[in-house]
Amino acid sequence: MSRPHRAVVLGAGAAGLSAANRLAIHAGRGDADLEVVLVDRSTHHVFLPGFVSVLLDGAAADGFRRPLASLVRPGVRVVTGAVEGIDPGGGVVSGEFGELAFDSLVVALGAEVGWPGEAPVEDVTPWTEAGTRRGASLLGRLGPGDRVVVAPATPAYRCPPAVFDLAVRVRRRTGAEVTVAHPWPRPLAPFGEEPAARFEDMLAGAGVRFVGGFQLAEAAPGRLRSQAGAVLDCDAAMVVPPHRSPAAVAASVLAGDGGWMAVGYPGLSHPDFPHVYGVGDVVAPSLRVGMAGTLGVFEGAFVAGRIVEAAGGPPAGPAPRMAAICFVDQETTGSFLHCDFSGPAAGTGPARCTLMPDLPYFRRARRLFAEEWFASTIGGEVA
Repeated sequence: MSRPHRAVVLGAGAAGLSAANRLAIHAGRGDADLEVVLVDRSTHHVFLPGFVSVLLDGAAADGFRRPLASLVRPGVRVVTGAVEGIDPGGGVVSGEFGELAFDSLVVALGAEVGWPGEAPVEDVTPWTEAGTRRGASLLGRLGPGDRVVVAPATPAYRCPPAVFDLAVRVRRRTGAEVTVAHPWPRPLAPFGEEPAARFEDMLAGAGVRFVGGFQLAEAAPGRLRSQAGAVLDCDAAMVVPPHRSPAAVAASVLAGDGGWMAVGYPGLSHPDFPHVYGVGDVVAPSLRVGMAGTLGVFEGAFVAGRIVEAAGGPPAGPAPRMAAICFVDQETTGSFLHCDFSGPAAGTGPARCTLMPDLPYFRRARRLFAEEWFASTIGGEVA
């Protein structure tokens, strides 16, 4: 009697949960004989965009956290422990859990966020849980006359519009003098003329200054310096910590430019190892797309279909749905940016993005989306 096809998913973020749960759906309806294993260093999944509400709205962090056991479908075996080694040729991953053999592998380890070594400036941004707590404390000390610079440390970071959203809300909440320093020449420049113009108007309307072409070279308390030598003095620096490839990926043969996992499009598998797939933030730089949880959800569901096909099941779709959304909150109104990244991923053109009108009920929609996230989005229902 043949054994089931073992699919191992590394990482229980949006992309990893989507892939594992979608595989379980396929297995449950008999599309293929599968064993599904989900590996993560934590026992909980966190809705990362919720950190913004924790920082700015006083929301409880626990409201955006759920045990993995409550989020995985029957048939998914959860293994807890950090991933330390990936051997795609040998079909084995290793880590704190020991060794796991696989027939198919889904790498969904996301991005490591934080300064390598000692941080040159204190993290006070909602890209990490610790930064969120410190940022909430900082806001209580800021007021009119203070100078605040909001800047990403690296060009690639989760939810690209969030830097501008954060700057506007800090300005309106504190009355401080706020500047956004960004590598792009215009706000949201890679996303098209209409979103760029709308975000320029949003910043201008809130009294937020924008400094483009600012590639961060050095950060120190009270001062940021660009690679071109421009210097911005400030009383508070809200620097989005560097985003980099997970160590286990960067040290493996899967690594491409910058250590990020290399994959082809539309298959989302590694060029040299067709049974190894990459989804979510860990492949975003390789695909030239934004880092967004919704995009990872679609990618995860797609590669689940490819694994089922490889295991003898029905054919998978021809390409993943490369759609992403990011909400924008301006304190009294809200909006969201919807982008189709098929063009950049395929190398055929730019992203096609639409920024919805500013309306008060989009702020409510943002809160409802967090509830829907745990209820169904990462549960394998979205394909």
